[in-house]
Amino acid sequence: MAQAKGQVTTEKKVKKGLFTKLGFLSLASFMIAAMLTWVVALSIEELPILKGAIGRNNYSDVLFMVFLVGFIVSISASAYAFISKEELSGEVHVKRFEQHEKNLWKEALQPKKLTPEQEAALRRQQARRALEEEREAEIVDDFDAVLAASEELEEMEEDEPVSEPEPVGGKLSVQGEKQRATVMNFLSRGLQEVQQTRPKLDSFNKFGVNLYIAGACEAMGSTENLSDDEVEQIMVDSVGAVGTKSEQAKKFAAEFSSYLGNPKYLNMIEAGREAMNLQISGDGNAAKKLETALDSWNTKGGEGGGATGTSSGTVAVLFTDIVGSTAMTQNHGDAAAQEVVRTHNRIVRAALTTYHGKEVKHTGDGIMASFSNVANSVGASIYIQRKVAESNATNPAVPLGVKIGINAGEPIVEEDDLFGTTVQLSARIVDKATNYQILVSETVKGICAGKAYKFVNRGTREMKGFEDPIALFEAVWQEDGQAAA
Repeated sequence: MAQAKGQVTTEKKVKKGLFTKLGFLSLASFMIAAMLTWVVALSIEELPILKGAIGRNNYSDVLFMVFLVGFIVSISASAYAFISKEELSGEVHVKRFEQHEKNLWKEALQPKKLTPEQEAALRRQQARRALEEEREAEIVDDFDAVLAASEELEEMEEDEPVSEPEPVGGKLSVQGEKQRATVMNFLSRGLQEVQQTRPKLDSFNKFGVNLYIAGACEAMGSTENLSDDEVEQIMVDSVGAVGTKSEQAKKFAAEFSSYLGNPKYLNMIEAGREAMNLQISGDGNAAKKLETALDSWNTKGGEGGGATGTSSGTVAVLFTDIVGSTAMTQNHGDAAAQEVVRTHNRIVRAALTTYHGKEVKHTGDGIMASFSNVANSVGASIYIQRKVAESNATNPAVPLGVKIGINAGEPIVEEDDLFGTTVQLSARIVDKATNYQILVSETVKGICAGKAYKFVNRGTREMKGFEDPIALFEAVWQEDGQAAA
């Protein structure tokens, strides 16, 4: 209907234009014919012989004929020159309408010009998409580097039975054998739950399960006081039960500490630690958490986002600091110093898992963490110092020294990091601590009133950036109940 209406309108415009053009041509032809007649009349007046030949009675008829012929010739020539065949036949409106339609389609198919705000939003969307693709590519690249033979895992037959492998390394102690059986049972019950939704694990998900198992093995080894060699052996045997080849399992266990720097890998490792700790504490459904962990593993990014510039509520901010890291590198070399850093990271992250803390960032010589429960931050600090003491007892040649500072308040959350006075004071407190010491602010001590923690008043200290001196208290962690020197 709209098309027909447009066609009728175009036809009316064309007819109006044709009549207007014919009117102008007629007027112009009339003037040309009149001028021609005037010229002929002057010529006859100047030539008496010609005037006599025409005769007075025929003079007017001759001039009329000259005018009529001039008008007809002029208007015919003008019409031929200025009016097309389509206009005369009435078809020009069809061609114009078709051209008009083509122009409309051409305009409709051209991309719309975006406003500056729309262009900025489009660029942000493209940047986010590129970042997601880059993160996904990094995960896949890292995975291929870790499991060089992942194609072999994909080609395994679907009906190949998953059997428990023989131990690859040295013999385990009686306690180690017992805990190995516990981990295997934990893994078996978790895989039974997973197989209902994922009958066949691809290489990517097998790697995720390996990380989950590694976290569970670390939690078991830490709780049961197994040696590092025994934990590594149980890890090798456990990941082998998923179908990982022997050499790949050994390589995975040897390079496990390098995965702790990847947030996505760390999330899976922490999930395994948490599930194993729940099982040790008596939770019969802890092994089934593997399904939930794999759901998160298969989600792009894998990290949660926080609001920008918002208050997090009252939380405890904890800083650890490795004492004498520079001297350690100079005296014992880079390899030994790096091993000490890995021991620190393992102990601190195990404490965060046990006491429900969150790692905010690694500071190079320590870790910054947050706790929604302030008392848990003190419990985690005591856990860290006791595990450090146990580690140093087995490795006295290159001991690990750690000092800890804690403050509580309402820091500002921005892009998964914490800022503000609460964080600044916590960083200042750890600077005032000495080796193997836990110092807390008066706020932390007050919140922990009534808890089974002992604090010793260490007086006030001047803090850079704070006008008034700050009262500090030491949290006692030694088994004999005596404060640190």
